[in-house]
Amino acid sequence: MKRLLAVILALLTALSAGALTEDDGGEGVIHFPDEAQEDSFLSDTNLSSIEPFMPDTLEKTIIGEDNREIISKPKLYPFSAIAYIEMKYECGCTGGATAFMVTQNTAMTAAHCVYCYKHDKWARKITFYFGYKSRKNYLYRYKSKWTAWVGTKFPDQTYINTDDWALVKLNKKVGEKTGWLGMRFCSDDELMGKTLCLAGFGGEDKLRSCWGKVTEVKEKTVGYDMDMLPGNSGSPVFDEDDYVYAINTNQNPAVNWGRRLTPEIRQTMEKNGML
Repeated sequence: MKRLLAVILALLTALSAGALTEDDGGEGVIHFPDEAQEDSFLSDTNLSSIEPFMPDTLEKTIIGEDNREIISKPKLYPFSAIAYIEMKYECGCTGGATAFMVTQNTAMTAAHCVYCYKHDKWARKITFYFGYKSRKNYLYRYKSKWTAWVGTKFPDQTYINTDDWALVKLNKKVGEKTGWLGMRFCSDDELMGKTLCLAGFGGEDKLRSCWGKVTEVKEKTVGYDMDMLPGNSGSPVFDEDDYVYAINTNQNPAVNWGRRLTPEIRQTMEKNGML
């Protein structure tokens, strides 16, 4: 009887810690940009945003304006849609960063997160941990196959690039379990001065959020005053209504930067069946 109770307790512990996994092989394929695309803004306002989604099985987390606040309940939405990712590259190197769901089967991150610029090699395997607190405590783990589209080939051997974005199409409808963030493709005037949240796995592999304001707006990039650390690459920069405006890409002593969401990214999603 004691042994039976111990087995039941172990099963319940595993479920509460995050037993939802996909482990049927994690190798992926990278698609590179064919040629530069015209990146004019959408004129139809009905096409300028994509709605966020929160599953009925999840609860909402209220997020406030705290600098670098550790998220104590990452399994609640919208943080459930943000993943700690671990990469294994073709050269054998490994790395950790952040990604986030934007449709039921598509994650978004920075291109340099899936690229080893030291050896000019791309990711071969990616593991996604959603609702992550530790490798034994998470909402959902995805290690299955994936296909990625990136905005740059990094010909200059550096990850600081205005086309530093990546879309990772997953083989499962992961977003139906984790939820996904919406996307906004907006004008310069709408972006400038906007209060936004940056949330990701900077520093140690713990989810942190930080609020701040957009201070610079360029054609493909956005500058802001939110704090970040290495590991925050690929983090969403989003508003209180859970719409993403940029992908966090690199830090700077004066201003941190993200790759702005533009129609080029949306067109890639439409062309490859992600919308």
